[in-house]
Amino acid sequence: MSGAINDDNLCQHLIDVFARVFPSLTVQGGADEPFYVAPKSNVNATIHFRSNYPRSLLHEVSHYCLAGNRRRNIDDFGFWYAPCGRTADEQRQFELVEARPQGLEKAKCDIIGIEFSPSLDDFSGRAASISFLQQLESAYQEMLSNPPPTARKALCGLKEYGR
Repeated sequence: MSGAINDDNLCQHLIDVFARVFPSLTVQGGADEPFYVAPKSNVNATIHFRSNYPRSLLHEVSHYCLAGNRRRNIDDFGFWYAPCGRTADEQRQFELVEARPQGLEKAKCDIIGIEFSPSLDDFSGRAASISFLQQLESAYQEMLSNPPPTARKALCGLKEYGR
């Protein structure tokens, strides 16, 4: 994006972009924790992203793009969530399901010109595993060369409307 822009303005711009790309999806900021509410009769699906954080918005929309139709009809896509303080095994499981959405998030960050860094959603001080970083990079390369259809729509929408 050109020029200096604050997080509130960037989030609003991204919300507007995704509203055009995904008209049956509502994206709302200000949440204490991200959450996806599946569509109900005559009510759009809603992604609630954390505070006014552009990265949270991009990340949650990445989950939407990769969830598939069945999971998009389940609140929070049917994912489990273990808060900070996970065991090493729980953290490995988290990394397995997070590499691909973060690869897509990284591609979105590239398009709009904001910095990406992997998120472990863990404040234990543990470093990202080599395996996670490799899977994330592989997913990122997939999103650049051959993204799934819904991810492609999001990436193209950002390119088209993101300027």
